[in-house]
Amino acid sequence: MVWKEVIEALDSIIDDYERVNHLISFFQDDKARLKGLEKASPIHGVSLELGSGPGNYSAMIQEHIESELVCLDFSGKMHAAAKERNAELNHHYIRGVFEVLPFRTEAMGFVAAAYALRDSLDKEASFKEAHRVLGEGGKFLLVDIGKPDNFILRSGMSTYMHLMVPFIGAIASRGRPNNPWRILFDTFKLLPLNGSLQRMITSVFGYAEMTELSLGGLVILTSEKN
Repeated sequence: MVWKEVIEALDSIIDDYERVNHLISFFQDDKARLKGLEKASPIHGVSLELGSGPGNYSAMIQEHIESELVCLDFSGKMHAAAKERNAELNHHYIRGVFEVLPFRTEAMGFVAAAYALRDSLDKEASFKEAHRVLGEGGKFLLVDIGKPDNFILRSGMSTYMHLMVPFIGAIASRGRPNNPWRILFDTFKLLPLNGSLQRMITSVFGYAEMTELSLGGLVILTSEKN
């Protein structure tokens, strides 16, 4: 039920998506995206972005790759916004879900997901699919909201997600009906702790390097298929 609500919420905030996300992250969201790309570089082969949304990260990824970029998202509305935004970049757009990727094994050289995989119904299956479609030496990058292992930091993050994020979102989006940003707290509750997330990716890839930003409120995880 949460997944359906997430899709509906995302579709309803396309116009405000990037601006509000900058505000609720105190302008750290793009910093984490770029830092993740720096850690994953050099990048070779065809790239795949999971949960590409309205195309804001797609443009950043394009600056760090030399080959084609495939943008996967479940939302047709998000794809429409991304196509308009990045018309000159000639990206490829595919509708699909993270748990069953519509690509052949070892087709990709890079798989990235920013603020998207937390919405997956089965995170372990999503990581296994990312691993499957990567070729040998392919890079995996995950950038997302974090759930700190430290109880005090986690409690502070939980309170912020529960109370402040919907408040900031409501003001910044000029009172958008039903306040779609409230759904972020529901997805936050389903997140594994940062350490558990790292171990989950390690169990699939063999290792995962984690960088925590904003006291663990943002995480960057990188790995490589060997």
